[in-house]
Amino acid sequence: MEKKVSFNSGNRKLSGILISEKENKSGIIFCHGAFEFKENWLDYARRLSKEFACLVFDFTGHGESEGIPGTVDLDIWEEDIKSAIDFMKLENIGIVGWSSGGSAAIMATSEDKRIKCCAVIDATIKLIPPIHERLLYKTISFLGSIKKKITGKPITMNLTGQLRNMRVAVDENVNSSFKKNERLVKILSKAPIPGCIDTVWTDVLNYAKNISVPFLIIHGEEDKLDLPEEAYLLYENLNCEKEIKIIKDSGHAGHLDQKREEIFKLIEEFFLKHLKRANSE
Repeated sequence: MEKKVSFNSGNRKLSGILISEKENKSGIIFCHGAFEFKENWLDYARRLSKEFACLVFDFTGHGESEGIPGTVDLDIWEEDIKSAIDFMKLENIGIVGWSSGGSAAIMATSEDKRIKCCAVIDATIKLIPPIHERLLYKTISFLGSIKKKITGKPITMNLTGQLRNMRVAVDENVNSSFKKNERLVKILSKAPIPGCIDTVWTDVLNYAKNISVPFLIIHGEEDKLDLPEEAYLLYENLNCEKEIKIIKDSGHAGHLDQKREEIFKLIEEFFLKHLKRANSE
């Protein structure tokens, strides 16, 4: 069964697709990355739905969900994940997160005991920029906050120029298709401040240290946006049952890139092992 669903997170209504082929005690929630959308995860969710209830959804400000378009605030995204868990109403939950969605998944996993295991793909870990960039952003963010209080709308910036040299995949067809996505271009053309880069203030590693459930790190060896060194840094800060897999010939968007089947297999095996175990405990 596959159906469109919606649920509340704070004062926002989020849009999702729930896929389940049978009654389940366990479910998997897929967390897309910044300026991405739930549809990129449908293939993985459909295949895993043979064993688990699967939910793909759009974070606040993305896709069909409510909120200021382009919102990337990890505190808000963590709340969205917890609201998705509330909606699922299942005993055991597994989480998959990509890029900034992986960052939010780490935060939620460290605090929500309903999450029994977590897998991240090319998760963003180093979120603190150089001091001059922080000062500039803080100034613009302050002005944006004032404007938002007065008008109800933030300052917006056109960030589409950053797509020009961005390489999210080794497969050039995937890379080109990702960057030309009309919804992505629309969001980046009016990226909100504050809102679109609030993740820079989050120390993800402090959350990682508190995780106690099984954890899988998958990272592309050719990831130029979040380098493989970040995956090893995350691994070192985890104090739980953990695995790390560095995938050759795979870029930042590993779930879409040429090694996507290898990555899917790793995720499938991970959840079959750990969510099945959670069911029996």
